[in-house]
Amino acid sequence: MRVLGCGALNVDYLFAADSLVTDGETFCHAAERQPGGSAANTIYALARLGIACRFAGVTGDDSDGLLARESLAAVGVDTGSITVKAGAMTGRVFCFVDKAGHRALYVCPGVNSELTTADLRRGLDTTVTWVHASSFVGDAAFTAHRDFVAALPPGTRFSFAPGAIYSARGLAALRPFLARCTLLFLTVAELQMLTGQAEPLAGAGQLLAAGVETVVVTRGREGSLQVASGWHHVEPAIGVTVRDTTGAGDAFAAGFIFGRLQGFTPVAAQRFATVVASFAVEGWGARAGLPSFAAAKERFDKVYGVPLP
Repeated sequence: MRVLGCGALNVDYLFAADSLVTDGETFCHAAERQPGGSAANTIYALARLGIACRFAGVTGDDSDGLLARESLAAVGVDTGSITVKAGAMTGRVFCFVDKAGHRALYVCPGVNSELTTADLRRGLDTTVTWVHASSFVGDAAFTAHRDFVAALPPGTRFSFAPGAIYSARGLAALRPFLARCTLLFLTVAELQMLTGQAEPLAGAGQLLAAGVETVVVTRGREGSLQVASGWHHVEPAIGVTVRDTTGAGDAFAAGFIFGRLQGFTPVAAQRFATVVASFAVEGWGARAGLPSFAAAKERFDKVYGVPLP
């Protein structure tokens, strides 16, 4: 099986701050530069878990673009479908993280805004059984992304992490994505933004009616909620020392997709996702703490007292 990721390819500039401020001033430690992008983080995590993956997207021909591509290739991701555009700036995210692990993100999309449907189609062939997508900035890239998803082959499963940028566009704008969606990953805030519903089950119900097979809502320290037709399950978070929450949702998505690919039960997939996310928050940045399958399996067995299915 092969999973194709498509989403903004960014490089994260991470700053450790004493606190997050609005119209104020605080101390900030030196920045670290790390590869990022929501779907790219998820694909990186899936490759670490042993899944064959490919990525389609765009970078510039600058040093940030080289870092983004080489990082994926280092864990075995096929990067041959990434378009490199001469003279363009690779996307950047400036991320400020406080001592409690809370963060503020500022996105400079760069060449991601120039994405075309053809750029995404480069990654699609008969070896791809699952597509995982996250958001792009800008109307042109959104349209290209929407058209690509709408034209996916009928048998291809599709997971989607719209984030705040796409969720803010509202339910009507995202219907072409939702109609194809096997798994939809949202935070509580994104669910409310997308549906206008304060009650998660009510909001998830709207999304199921729009065509989503399973809605998964991440709730930070409160764990996660999984909702399918006529059924839901709440899974608590695992108590670990949180260093940085950057990329935790992306890691959770990777664990959940892995579980579905391996034929885990819905609850086991949610628990495995919880385990993978628990590793992510122990590291600094989106990828430093991501586990191998062996490490994730060991923690799963220890936490839940039963072996993986």
